[in-house]
Amino acid sequence: MVVAHDLKEPLRNASSCAKMLASIVKDESEETQQITRWLEKSADRLQNMVDALLEHARHGSEALEIVDLNVLVHEVVADLRCLQRRTGGGVEIGPLPELKSGPLGMRLLFGNLIENALKYGSAGVAPRISVSSTVESGFDVIRIQDNGKGMSPYQMRHIFEPFRRFEHDVEGLGMGLSHVYNIVQGHGGDIEVESRVGEGTTFILRFPN
Repeated sequence: MVVAHDLKEPLRNASSCAKMLASIVKDESEETQQITRWLEKSADRLQNMVDALLEHARHGSEALEIVDLNVLVHEVVADLRCLQRRTGGGVEIGPLPELKSGPLGMRLLFGNLIENALKYGSAGVAPRISVSSTVESGFDVIRIQDNGKGMSPYQMRHIFEPFRRFEHDVEGLGMGLSHVYNIVQGHGGDIEVESRVGEGTTFILRFPN
């Protein structure tokens, strides 16, 4: 809770700077204006996430509500536009369900999985990610599939362990997939991974509907 509270001031400053920048680039190129708009929207969403973290810390859990994953995942992908441009990656989003869930948890979950898929692509191959869903035996099943470098059986056995990192030249603490696992479990669901080295990875999420 203390950490989330301490983040509020620099985030407010970042949001204010983004809005100020937006007001002074009107005569710049369309590309510059567009990137500035992305920055402004992402700063606002990040501020909302910190507010949600504080609320979560105060009450010990996140209030559940009906979350439209179509809207949420498109917002997550929008916040990753600069990473997509840097990697040449693209994300295809199929029709997704509404889930009774914690919106902050869902945003962290999809953000981690899609960002990882963009960051851990195969050398010389533009990342391609698809997010799709089906209904199977009373569960909403969501698949996040990529064409990246894939994982070995050893990596798949340990992928959800906290602080476990397999790529030491990429920034991060190795906590992202551990958080993903805990979020899915906390919503009464389960997660599994299918992968082959050199052929990509698919994360399969199952939530009771």
